[in-house]
Amino acid sequence: MRFLFYDRILEMELGKRAVATKAISIGDEFLWEHYSRRPIMPPTLVLECMTQVGGWLYIATKEFGISIVLALMQGVKVHGHARPGDTIRIETWLNYEHREGATMRAEAHVDGRPVMSAERLVFACRPLKELDHIRRSREMFGYLSGGYELNAGARQ
Repeated sequence: MRFLFYDRILEMELGKRAVATKAISIGDEFLWEHYSRRPIMPPTLVLECMTQVGGWLYIATKEFGISIVLALMQGVKVHGHARPGDTIRIETWLNYEHREGATMRAEAHVDGRPVMSAERLVFACRPLKELDHIRRSREMFGYLSGGYELNAGARQ
């Protein structure tokens, strides 16, 4: 099982916001152990999905020169559930940057219906000093973004 919980990035405005999707399939391994008679995507994995999208937004905003970790989450609310056949739309917003990280908020929807929201996701970061690590981070984004290319006006 891979530990990437979004399928592709649809939009990214560096320093502002990112939008991604996750299509849920009955074949997803995590569904078998979560309510076998009525499978749902566990809310913890929806939160992980929002965190991964927000993390890539901040890494790309910092020109791939950092590594990050989620340090704090507050105001996380489950509004509903996502089931096989649903496509979750994840949107994250960069609220502000601070000395060694960033604070974001995020929402997940299925067909316009809210599934989860997080008022505050705080990321801590450290700089990547070796050019090879920065290059690999940029390549990993290209691979994990589902083919999304940062636009020509974005810092690349």
